[in-house]
Amino acid sequence: MSRSRTLLVASVGLALVASALPALASPPFDVPPGRAKKACTDKSDGASELNLRVDGENATGRYALPAKSPEGLVVFGHGYGHTSASWVGHMTRAANDHGVAAVAMDYRGIQISPDSNGDGLPESRGWNARKGAEDLVAAAQHFEKLCPGIETVTIFGVSMGANMTGLAVAEQATRSDGSPLFDYWFDIEGAVNVIETYLGARALAPVNGTAANAYADIEAEMGGPIEGDPAPYLDRAVVTHVDEIKASGVKGVVLVHGLDDGLVPYNQSREMSSLLLQAGVPLDFYTVGRRSPESEQETTATGYVGGQIDEDYKSPLAGHASEKSTTHIIMVTAFERLWQLMDSGQTPGVYREFFVDGEAGTVGGP
Repeated sequence: MSRSRTLLVASVGLALVASALPALASPPFDVPPGRAKKACTDKSDGASELNLRVDGENATGRYALPAKSPEGLVVFGHGYGHTSASWVGHMTRAANDHGVAAVAMDYRGIQISPDSNGDGLPESRGWNARKGAEDLVAAAQHFEKLCPGIETVTIFGVSMGANMTGLAVAEQATRSDGSPLFDYWFDIEGAVNVIETYLGARALAPVNGTAANAYADIEAEMGGPIEGDPAPYLDRAVVTHVDEIKASGVKGVVLVHGLDDGLVPYNQSREMSSLLLQAGVPLDFYTVGRRSPESEQETTATGYVGGQIDEDYKSPLAGHASEKSTTHIIMVTAFERLWQLMDSGQTPGVYREFFVDGEAGTVGGP
């Protein structure tokens, strides 16, 4: 048992007391000679549907390809309540503006329902962490095999998606030549400690519908309450798999989190970064303070309190961003850092801290 898992077991004990490409088969893939390079390009503007077989089941998602053979692949992990459809705009920009292939999966077993909030996108229920991680690995291996020009594979998860993407890295999957599958992991406002998320959602469930749903969905993923069997909760908490993440061969991690996040507490990224630092994994950590004028007013911790006093209160701090956003400071920061990696090869340092202020810019460095 790793040191991080031992520490977490102790904390849990205390908590318990108190249509471009056809569907292909799951790996290995048989790609006809001479076809792969052509199959990895697409001059259309948009994303296509993807169907893969993973562990004998159908896995769905969406992908976008650039007009020229890509040298990079980004695998996106969507958050709670979302689907791969929330990433179409981001994937299209990745392909058209940055020349990389992009893919997002729906996680086998989630319940997808029609749009009910007026944003024109489907919604989902489910916290299928283990199958989601397997789907993301399968998608990465699919395109790595299909596109021989791909040199860099980055996996990028937001909110609940950091749970799936972190576990995917911890799988220590490999490419067709046996080298490590993932080069970089982006953990954006990530729910990397599902035990804390579960206990928090359970506490808020009586007064918050989203929390009630998340509480029920996490418990369904784990097979029951944490008091009955904590093992599945430990297994699906990314913070217990730092040794495996280190052993995966990942070259670096980028974390971005709002200091006043009212949905996934900031401390989860601080936990993750501390454990990664101890394990010797290079990382850049971006703490976001005040929101920018362009940022949507998303969930903040201080907003919960201020709203009880004044219903018109708006926190000046950055809250939990929607993964669909192109203007919220959390997502803007995350994508700016992603494109720095994709376009200019700016990799994470041994350990670097940055502070992002929507009114003053970014400060920090080595």
